Amino acid sequence: MKRRRLGSVLAFFFAATAAAVAATVSLLVGEIASQDSRRRIGEELEELASQLRDRLDAGMGERLHDLQLIAAMQQADEPSPRRGAEQQVLEKLKASFAQYSWIGFADVQGRVLYSTGHLLEGVDVAERPWFRNGLLGPFAGDVHEAKLLARLLPRPDNGEPLRFVDVATPVLGADGAIQGVLGAHLSWEWARRVVDRTFHVTGTVREIEVFILSRDGKVLLAPPGKEKQNLPEVPRGAVSEILSWSDGQPYLTAISHSAGFGSDYHGLGWQVAVRQPIEVAYQPIRQLQWAILLCGVIAALGFALLGTRLARSLSQPLLELAQAADRLRLGEPDVCIPDTDQYREAARLSASLRHLVEGLTSESAKLATLNASLEEQVRDRTEMLDRANQHLLGTLQERDELVNRLKQLANTDSLTGLLNRRAFFERADQERRRAERHGTSLAAVALDIDHFKRVNDQHGHTAGDEVLRALARTCHVTLRDVDLIARFGGEEFMLLLPDASLADAIRVAERLRQTVAALQVPLPAGGTLAITISLGAAVHRHGLPLGELLDQADHALYAAKRAGRNRVEYLPDDTVELPAD
Repeated sequence: MKRRRLGSVLAFFFAATAAAVAATVSLLVGEIASQDSRRRIGEELEELASQLRDRLDAGMGERLHDLQLIAAMQQADEPSPRRGAEQQVLEKLKASFAQYSWIGFADVQGRVLYSTGHLLEGVDVAERPWFRNGLLGPFAGDVHEAKLLARLLPRPDNGEPLRFVDVATPVLGADGAIQGVLGAHLSWEWARRVVDRTFHVTGTVREIEVFILSRDGKVLLAPPGKEKQNLPEVPRGAVSEILSWSDGQPYLTAISHSAGFGSDYHGLGWQVAVRQPIEVAYQPIRQLQWAILLCGVIAALGFALLGTRLARSLSQPLLELAQAADRLRLGEPDVCIPDTDQYREAARLSASLRHLVEGLTSESAKLATLNASLEEQVRDRTEMLDRANQHLLGTLQERDELVNRLKQLANTDSLTGLLNRRAFFERADQERRRAERHGTSLAAVALDIDHFKRVNDQHGHTAGDEVLRALARTCHVTLRDVDLIARFGGEEFMLLLPDASLADAIRVAERLRQTVAALQVPLPAGGTLAITISLGAAVHRHGLPLGELLDQADHALYAAKRAGRNRVEYLPDDTVELPAD
């Protein structure tokens, strides 16, 4: 009876304790995982809102920059026969971006002299906001319905009124006086296409909806049938919160405000709101909670079973100990005594083995002496191991420093400190895969020092090395931190520009060419030396291997050399917006 009672009590105690611990751990893990998932889901929605805001700002900024480039080319004080050529430039600009609805030039009195499609030519636009503000400087106007062009252009396919956003810039004559205003109407359907491209997959699968609102909260773009829903009050800045919209339903909402693009476009105060129903947004959290709860139940059952088996294993040695003690008391020889002295049953052992205390005391004294000797040996061995570990640690640190130095020598050019060809191809291929994965642009620029052999022949290789180092420093100062710069050999360099279109690459190459042309490289023997470079630009297309992209940039470089050097050439691409020549 006693044996069964002790085993049952221990089994119940261990089973209950194990189940309670497993349940507590499951609840704690589930709550931590749920909080982390909510934070991550909110951050993903914030990132979507920020990406859409950036694309809208970049689109407006790039359109304004297009007009500024065209305005810089205009010679308003030339005779009127030039206007045919100027109109062709506007037609090419309109064809390069499908969402341009109209581009035209008006003189200082507000009369349209020429425009795309000859629309509104001769019409007085002096009272239009784009013209009045364009006289004062670069201008970007908010969304408005078409007025003069409403009857001349087709309505959007969705039946909504024709709406525009305006960009304009003044055109200056050779004397610096304002000759007129170059303006453009950009179809607001452009914004809907930006939204569709950004949220096509996500919006379909996860029920994500996008709203674009003006600075004063007016809805500029909304999902079909939801144009009258109002944005709840939220703090300024990109946030993700659970908000109740005007339809009475709670949504996880992220809001991002327009921040502008470049130095001339400061944004129109647009608010980009991305929302997702709570039951959809937090569905993965509920699935995670159920999975953790199920695992907790299974773990509790497993620990309960383990506790029962452990309780039985604890009670069994007590019974064996009691039996051994009885056998010793009866004088049986060679009795194997279990090594335990716990619980009430252990008291029977002390009664049976009391006559062995003297022998055990003597043996204990011997064991104590032996133990002291062993402890001293252990201390000696420990000190030896500590010294050996210190020596080994120092050796490992020296090896790590050597490995890091070898890695640096393997990846960089010893003269310029730039990436070498091997390291460049490794990192450039990573950027190519990232561009393919995210659908972003990627451009390459090849450059070569003009007549570099003359530098070595006339001034010596030491001067040539100084020229190469000066060019490397100029590239570092001119380019962004994310751009890759490598010396491919001799006087040839290669640049890789992530998130850059062909137009961006041409602008960067031209800026670098002008900076290098203005350099005065000091010579070791005294005096300075001026150098020039030739550059070739190319843009990555989907599926294009890295080697072919670099070959295209190299072909453009040789085209620049054949065209006279100290210039930028590029391979045109119909899918890329090019700066007008």
